[in-house]
Amino acid sequence: MLNKVQLIGFTGAEAEIRTTAGGKKVATLRVATSRYTKKEGTRKDYTTWHQVEIWNQGTVGWLESRGLPKGSKVFVEGETRHDRYTDKDGQERFFSKVVVATPQHELKSLDRPEASPTEDD
Repeated sequence: MLNKVQLIGFTGAEAEIRTTAGGKKVATLRVATSRYTKKEGTRKDYTTWHQVEIWNQGTVGWLESRGLPKGSKVFVEGETRHDRYTDKDGQERFFSKVVVATPQHELKSLDRPEASPTEDD
């Protein structure tokens, strides 16, 4: 069986990092991907927002130390999971998320590193 998702997109905000009751850290990140259509010379863009949940402790530690500012270009590889919750009105709601949890999964910044100044500057 295979459950694999790969995304390249832009972060919508910095990652939110929390600690579970069991003491494990988890990060949540929103990533936007887009596609477009062109009809009669007019371009129409479509944005899709993805919730990314990161359980890989090395990746969470990297996010804590480095951070990913809003608008960062990222590559995400993980698996799709479906979850549900009950809202404040008692309605059951369903949503999908991409989970980065195993060593085979990854979150990678695709932004170019800022050029470091040379000694002659």
